[in-house]
Amino acid sequence: MKHPTALLLLCVGMTLALLPAAHADTSDTLRDAHYHRCAKPVFYAQTLNHKKEVEICIVTPSVSYSFGKTGAEHKEMDITVPAQATRYAYQSNQVISLQEFSVRNGDTTYQVSAGSNDEGKPFAALDVYRGSPDTGKHLATITLDPDTVVNDISHALQDEDIPQQDGF
Repeated sequence: MKHPTALLLLCVGMTLALLPAAHADTSDTLRDAHYHRCAKPVFYAQTLNHKKEVEICIVTPSVSYSFGKTGAEHKEMDITVPAQATRYAYQSNQVISLQEFSVRNGDTTYQVSAGSNDEGKPFAALDVYRGSPDTGKHLATITLDPDTVVNDISHALQDEDIPQQDGF
């Protein structure tokens, strides 16, 4: 080989170009992008490998939910439901912090959750249920990268006619 340094630089450049852009994003960058796509955001996060994203937005008088490839215009799941088909829960005390938001579409419920556990470590997840989270069948859990979470789940959602979940 005549130019091993050039070949090495080309390989490194190609490898860096293939890494997901989200690894370089700061939480401010993610928040700005989320607000750009969604006038009234509720929740956004990427999966641990940064290949997929979940986004929930208020589109008065409804709520939109999407899940799919990060940055793709058309998602695998892209639905809009009435605000009454959603619920939120918010709990914070001296030990833990937990926020949940559920979107019901027919007999399937998508529930995002984020917060900090009793050790103070952040967590985030997307759970899918057949039926309601309380009584239905748990179908899947997708762990989300806490560093990518944009979380606007709070009691202010009542102002958007989002019902609060009972018994949390």
